[in-house]
Amino acid sequence: MMGLVSDIGGTNARVALVDHLQIRTVKVYPTKKFKGAADIFIRFQKDIDQELPRKWAIAAAGVTTDDRIRGTNIGWDIVKDELVAAFHLETCILLNDFEAAAYGLLTIKKDSLVQIGGQIPGKKCTKVLIGAGTGLGEATCVFCPNDEWKVLKSEGGHCSFAPTDQIETRLLAFLNSKYGHVSYERILSGAGLVDLYKFLLKEQNDPDADAKIERPSQVTSGAKNGDTTCQRTLDLFCRIYGEEAGNLALKTLPEGGVFVGGGIALHILDWLQKGTFQKGFESKGRMKELLKTLPVFVVNEPYLGIYGGAYKLFQTSMSKTASTSLGA
Repeated sequence: MMGLVSDIGGTNARVALVDHLQIRTVKVYPTKKFKGAADIFIRFQKDIDQELPRKWAIAAAGVTTDDRIRGTNIGWDIVKDELVAAFHLETCILLNDFEAAAYGLLTIKKDSLVQIGGQIPGKKCTKVLIGAGTGLGEATCVFCPNDEWKVLKSEGGHCSFAPTDQIETRLLAFLNSKYGHVSYERILSGAGLVDLYKFLLKEQNDPDADAKIERPSQVTSGAKNGDTTCQRTLDLFCRIYGEEAGNLALKTLPEGGVFVGGGIALHILDWLQKGTFQKGFESKGRMKELLKTLPVFVVNEPYLGIYGGAYKLFQTSMSKTASTSLGA
């Protein structure tokens, strides 16, 4: 079955032709250069110079219903009826970007996973995905009695940040003065990484606290080149990342694994492996021993959302075929 799957994030939009769970062609575009989703697909069709399939799965960063994705970090909405009419679609599935990525966990190969904590994952057990990129995504994947996996989407990244020590308390005050409400996404994101750096400069009474770094890539490259403030920034980022992953794990008890995805993880894998993330993850008082047992992986797969969209598209098509053959 040929289909089109897209994964539209706040920074990049990935569009692919898929054949079942195989990616045949994929293109990556800067999301902000387009005025809407239709413009991306028109560009994709022009680039590949062929007719597009009529079965689509579209994942994007935003609050999602069956009919619309209200873009949180992409600047515009995606409306199902408009795309069906414009591209004469037979099937059009809308997914939250981390909902799609969580379905991607069901297709992932072992060599795309780096284990940083815990034991062997249980089969058919709950899995959770957390990932920092332009924003912070979270989703839960559960096995249902009908032998199917179901993803529970969420906006968990917007939950209120809870500091665990004095430095995090001062960080909360620093961000509160800038944003008002401080969510975990305000810290665990590209913009959050820059804000963390500026906070630490302020802590050091650096007179250039607002001038040194403006992009998250400057923080990660600075850390690799020995800049001590950039290194402290990544240490604090990873610790808070682990703390929020631990919060998610306590609420879901994912014996199938905690999976760390998102664009930033691919750039800071060395830092995630150092142990700071896992220390934050396990720092839950009386629940520490429980969290030590839960398997934790970093996902080293840039097209996780594409694979997840393909999985959901194929699953939906199979269900429709079965219903038709039964006379439903």
